Amino acid sequence: MGEYYDEKNKETFDYNTQKIWEALVAIKNDKKLPATKAQLVKLTGLTRNTFNPKGVRSWVGGELDNIKSDRISDAEKMKVTKQKETQNLNDLLDQSKLEILHWFTKYSESERELEKLRTRSKRDLESLEWYKAELQKEREAQIKLHKRIEVMESLLNDKLADSGA
Repeated sequence: MGEYYDEKNKETFDYNTQKIWEALVAIKNDKKLPATKAQLVKLTGLTRNTFNPKGVRSWVGGELDNIKSDRISDAEKMKVTKQKETQNLNDLLDQSKLEILHWFTKYSESERELEKLRTRSKRDLESLEWYKAELQKEREAQIKLHKRIEVMESLLNDKLADSGA
């Protein structure tokens, strides 16, 4: 009969140990749950004396301390990470400002160059129009001269024909 109770006690002990581990995992995964023996009591339904530092389950206090220290180091890492993220964003902002300044300068230079090209194009167009007008005048003068030459040749031919007849 003693063996029955030994086996039953072992099953109960193992079952309670399993509940303790599940509660520790829940506390570790949920940052809202405090890492305290009182929270373990709520989650497992066991008594506070079950977790006595001088008892068989004294290891539970060490596990809770590990969870607390992990949370502290995680909080410090998060703080460092947020500071690093802020620094990275500030660096990115500074780079963006420099790039904006670069492209604004390029835009301003392009605007000045465009204005110079427009002025030069306008001047070249005016010059082209003037040369076209001058060419037209010269062609008209050339046509008039050719007509005069034809008239003079005609008169000369008539005079040569009259004197040779």
